[in-house]
This record gives sequence, C-alpha cells and structure tokens, in this order.
Amino acid sequence: MFKKAVFVLAFSLCFQGLLLAEGNIKVGDRIIGSTFRTLAKGFVLAVDIEQLKKNNIDKLTAMKDEKFRRRYAEVYEIIQDLPTDLKNAYGIKKEMTRQEAIAEIKKMDKKKIYAIIDAVPDAVIVRQFKQYLAEQKRTLEESSAAEEINKFWQKVLKKIHAPETQKNSKDKI
Repeated sequence: MFKKAVFVLAFSLCFQGLLLAEGNIKVGDRIIGSTFRTLAKGFVLAVDIEQLKKNNIDKLTAMKDEKFRRRYAEVYEIIQDLPTDLKNAYGIKKEMTRQEAIAEIKKMDKKKIYAIIDAVPDAVIVRQFKQYLAEQKRTLEESSAAEEINKFWQKVLKKIHAPETQKNSKDKI
C-alpha cells in the first residue's frame, strides 16, 4: 500500500497529477492543503530532481508493459479530472504509453514542479488524504490531522533516505 502511495507521489511530482475543481473548502481543508503543498515544496527543494527523474525513468524502463498499464490506470484515476489545458501541456491522456510518460518526466524541472504543486486544489489534497486515512481504517474526525500528516511525512522521508542509507552501506564495504 505504501509503495502505491509513494509511486503516486513520485509520479505526481514528476508528472503533475491531482487537480480537480476547487468547490467549497472548509478552513481545516485549506490548512491540510497548505500543509501538504509546503511539504511537497520542501521535498522538491531537498531532493536531487535529476536523480529522482533518473530513478523513476529507470523504474518505468524496467517495468513490464502490463504492470505499467495497471499502475498508470491507478494514477490516471486520480489525475483524470485535471483541467484540459494542464493535461494537454503534460501529455496526460487515458492511454499514455511508457515512452510518453518517460518523455514527460525528462521535461520536468523544479520550477515546473513548484508551479504544479501550487495548482493542486485543496479539495484534491484533502480527498487524497482522507482516502489514505480510510485505507488505514480511520477517518479524519477520529484522528488528529496534524499527527496523521506527520506520520505520513515521516514515511515519505524514510523512503527518500532509504537509497542514501543503502548507498552509504555500499560505500563502507
């Protein structure tokens, strides 16, 4: 499950998913949206974008076609409601090929990623966060939003630092 969340996060950071209509937003929802937007920007600031792109391109290249189609269908379910102009700008379509996805990832840079993060509506972030909580058999009302955001972010950080830990242990050998 966590791998799916990381895949969606990485894909959306490199490929800009997760946009829907804004609608009526509560103050708490704006806080959650703003918090995740800030965390995402912090991630982009701290991560080596070229290495992240390379890692994702390597994963896509090694992935079998069937697995790519299945994973892309899962991601597309989240990003299908993007505004048409944004989908067109990043070549997002229902039947994207692996080569098209790789080409779009290659075009990404920090400036583009920051712009996309800013464009993600609070409603979409909150919906994804609530879905994450539901998958963990909780609801937002039963838990502290700040605590859950922190737990989720700690998992993301562990994933980010895992390759460094493996690299450092290889360097010591």
